[in-house]
Amino acid sequence: MSKLLCLLAAVAVAAPVAAQTVPANQPNPTNSKKSDADKLVCQRQDEIGSRLNAKKVCMTVKEWQEFRSQSRENLERWQQSAGTRSSG
Repeated sequence: MSKLLCLLAAVAVAAPVAAQTVPANQPNPTNSKKSDADKLVCQRQDEIGSRLNAKKVCMTVKEWQEFRSQSRENLERWQQSAGTRSSG
């Protein structure tokens, strides 16, 4: 349970900080007819507890927004439930 909470907290904190890049094989955004919400964005996400292991995660701008929103909601819900627990 604590590993899951640490992972959620790390994702919520690290997601906005992670570098955003567009893969080289993607078309030039100025020539694309896609809206900004459909633009593909890839981020490098580090594995917790390791400086070397990381994976590349690619989602659209809209999917990243939904992911961050859900992560934020989960973290807030966890913080609220942690504050209401009895100590004993």
